[in-house]
Parts: sequence; structure tokens; C-alpha cells
Amino acid sequence: MRNKDEQPDNSFDPARVKALGAVVGIAAFAVTAILPAPEGLSPAGWITLGMALLMAAWWSTEVLPIPATALLPVVILPLFEVQPIKAVTGSYGHPIVFLFMGGFLLGIAMQRCNLHQRIALLILGWAGTQPRFQIAGFMLATAFLSMWVSNTATSIMMLPIALSVLSYYSGDDLAHRHYRVVLLLGVAYAASIGGMATLIGTPPNALLAAYLKDHAGIEIGFAQWMLVGLPVSAVMLLACWWWLCRGPLPVATAQVDAGLGDAIEGQGPMSSAEKRVLVVFALTALAWIVRPLLEELVPGLSDTGIAIAAGVVLFMLPSGDGSTRLLDWPAAAALPWGVLLLFGGGLALAGAIALSGLAEWIAGGLSSVSGASILLVTLLIVTVIIFLTEISSNTATTAAFLPLLGALAMAQDISPLLCAAPAALAASCAFMMPVATPPNAVIYASGHVQIGDMIKHGLVINLIAIALVTLAARLLLPVVF
Repeated sequence: MRNKDEQPDNSFDPARVKALGAVVGIAAFAVTAILPAPEGLSPAGWITLGMALLMAAWWSTEVLPIPATALLPVVILPLFEVQPIKAVTGSYGHPIVFLFMGGFLLGIAMQRCNLHQRIALLILGWAGTQPRFQIAGFMLATAFLSMWVSNTATSIMMLPIALSVLSYYSGDDLAHRHYRVVLLLGVAYAASIGGMATLIGTPPNALLAAYLKDHAGIEIGFAQWMLVGLPVSAVMLLACWWWLCRGPLPVATAQVDAGLGDAIEGQGPMSSAEKRVLVVFALTALAWIVRPLLEELVPGLSDTGIAIAAGVVLFMLPSGDGSTRLLDWPAAAALPWGVLLLFGGGLALAGAIALSGLAEWIAGGLSSVSGASILLVTLLIVTVIIFLTEISSNTATTAAFLPLLGALAMAQDISPLLCAAPAALAASCAFMMPVATPPNAVIYASGHVQIGDMIKHGLVINLIAIALVTLAARLLLPVVF
């Protein structure tokens, strides 16, 4: 018998959720594979719908590793004669995949020589030791690094620096407790917010660029995206800092000042490897920004070509110690290949939805919303994406929703950009749950932040993000594009 003090085990069972996701996904696909297509939809579109439902169910419940599910189009689309194998696999070699690969190589080189840590400590030294400005310094350093390095790597790198600063605040009163929580949450949130600023900062941005280029003929350049992403990221970062710093904070001490100074001085002078990686990084960023001005002189120049050229240069340049280069293959093999496969799977799915006629069929079904306010539609899109991303991968969510939003844009008779871009931005704005983003999980795993803390602060910041992204979509996007 159960002891009277014991409570029934109502804990979340991941295995049961995965089993349910597996059954639902297979059942949805089986329906489209067995039953005839509905009127107005081609057999290819019917199979594509089943595959989309299967992938959405498996992505959201992680029946298989997310990158493994992204490989399903390679099997299903040729098997059911929706698309030939060559066309499907071409999505996995899309230019945007190589753009992200080049960005990853730059990030790995920065981490290998610890340039990212030096940049972070320099920004923290500039911010000073007053808790309010220290939080700002941590968030600014994290956001800047996350523009170029994955948000996961950025949060993992910033966590020990944050914990070392917190070690100088040993009090247990409300002010010290609040400071520990908001400093660590600031790191997690800034890692996600910073990625919004650039095309390579977070996968949803790159997926958006690829989808719009392939299916709407809209090309988004690196600098052009920054005209939207950077202001949104900056305002979001400021709003997040303001909210986190509203509570009581401890008073800075000389010990904190000395500890931070020791950490900065302990870096020593810049090594040859750091200087060379910094030069490659700066030239790459500059080339991305000025590329639109060079199109007439060098018409074949692309953001992807610049990124891969930077990666190749890193393999060529010696590190300066006489024995190694800035990047070698064992280091580069740590690339997040799963993310690149996920890109390919999302683009293959989007391509099949467009080419099979499924997008037009969905657009016809959405004709009932054709009279709705664009502002209301944008608000609904942003809200759904933000809260859905709290429990699912932001990249997988974006990959699944972009084709549907393209169909919604057709029904509204507006540019797909106005529906898809807010969704991509919103996918980086999940702040409530540890499972929502890798930075949230990293900070939660430190043991200094409880789920209640994350929900309490994250819910408010989610609401701020909903308002900000919706306004940016209506006011900023039409000006830039």
C-alpha cells in the first residue's frame, strides 16, 4: 500500500510523450498514403501533407533525434514520386547551409584561441562593477558574441565567468538572491536575443532567408537583415535588462572590482592566433556589410562565398606558434552537423509543399481570413510561435511553419515576408522554460535558477517580445524591404 505521506507520481513521462508522437505521426502519414487525395489537391500534395504532419509530430516530441527526422524527405519524396532524389538532396546543399557552415567555422576558431573570452572580459571591464551595470555588461557581451557564435557555445562560455563574479557576492538576503538569478537569466536571454541580429546568429533567420529566396524571389542580404534584426535585438536587450534590474540589488565591493581586474589581467597580451582570427573575423563581417555595394564590380560575390572563403583562410593561416594552423579538421569536425541537416530537411519540406500544390491548397482553405487585419494576423503569428517554441525546437518550429505562413500570405494577398519574418524573429524569443532554448537549459543546469524564477521573469519578457516583434513587423520591415 502507498504510504499516506506519498503523493501519486504525476511526473512528466518523456517516453510516453515520444510514443504518442510516434503513433500520431505515423497515423497521419498512413491516412495520406492509403486514402485518396481530397478534391483540389494533387496526390503529390496529399503525400506531402502527410509527411509534413509526420515530421511536425516527430520534431515536437523528439521521437527521433531532430536531425534524423529532417532526413525523412530524402526517403519519402522520391519513394512516392513527389520529387526526384536529386532535387530533394539539393536542399541539403543549399547556399544557406554553407553560409551557416562558414559562420560555425569562424565561431570554432574564436573558441579555439579563446578570443571570445577576451572580448567578453573586455566588455565586462568597460561596464564596471556596479551590479546594475555589471548585468548590462554581461548581457551586452553575451549578445555580441551570440551574433557570430552559436547561442549554446556563448552561454556555456559565459556561465563560468558569471559564476566567478557571483562568488564575490556571498550574502543570502533578498538582494543577493535576486542578483544571482537575474545575472544568470540575463546571460541566457541575451544569448537568444543577440542571435536575432544577424543571419548567422540563429538558424531561424537563415531558414527564413533561404525560404524567401527559393519560393518568393526575395533575397535578404546580410547587411539588409541587420537593418531589421539589430534594432529589434538592441531594443529587446534593453527592455530585458530593464525588467531584470527592477528588483533589489546588492552593493558592489572592492573584492568584486579586484576579482574582475585579476581575470582581465590574467588574459595576458593577445596571442598571434587571437590577432589573426580577429583580423579574419573583422574582414569577414566587413565584407558581409559592404557586399551590396560591390555587386556591380563582383557580381558573383555572395554572403555564402564570403563565409566559406573565411573558413578556408582559417585552415590556411598558421596560428603563430610554429606548429598548428588557426583551424584544423579535428577542430572543425566539432561542427554542429545536426543543425545543418535540419536546415536541409526544413528546406526540402518547404520545397515539396510549394511544388506539389499543397501551399495553394492551404491558401484556399485560409481564404476565410483574407479580410482580417494584417496587424492582427501578425500578432497571432508571433504569439503562437513564441509560446510553441517554449516546448519545441525553434529551428524545427520555423522549418515547419514557414511554408504554412507562405500560404497564409497568399490568402491575405501580401508579401510572404510580412508573415514569415515575424515568425523567424519570434522563434528566438522563448524565455519561460528550461527546454525552450539551449541557453535556458545551460543556465538552469547551474542550479542557481529555479523554474519558477524563469517562468516569472520569462513570461513578462515573452509579452514584451510579442509587442516588439509585432510592431517591428508593421513599422520596420516595410521600410527596409
